[in-house]
Amino acid sequence: METIQWVEKMSVDNSMIDNQHRQLIALTNNLILHSDAETNSQIINEALSELLKYVKDHFQQEEKWLLSMAYPKLDEHRREHKKFLYEVAMFTKDVFEQKTTVTKELILFLSNWIVHHTMEDDQDYKNYIQG
Repeated sequence: METIQWVEKMSVDNSMIDNQHRQLIALTNNLILHSDAETNSQIINEALSELLKYVKDHFQQEEKWLLSMAYPKLDEHRREHKKFLYEVAMFTKDVFEQKTTVTKELILFLSNWIVHHTMEDDQDYKNYIQG
């Protein structure tokens, strides 16, 4: 499975948010690189835990910034974040309980969502964020 590559089109012209998005991509790539490991392997569990924790923290910070910038579509953006968190949390739970493995479908879901979200949804707030 191919890893995600950062491209400048993902930038929202805010170094803190861009760095967080790069870290999110790096954590997802770590999961991609180890996705063929056994279901209950410690490396998969750690990669999923780290990704889930980072996503939660990033979304909280991003939403706080958007609130301070009076971003008019904040509620819609929050809903997208909540849906994604729910999906990742449910999948993580199933992996920890050994009900499933890291599948190509999950990797595609994560990869597609991150790329789409940074290149589409996040670009919408680009003009509201200050350097």
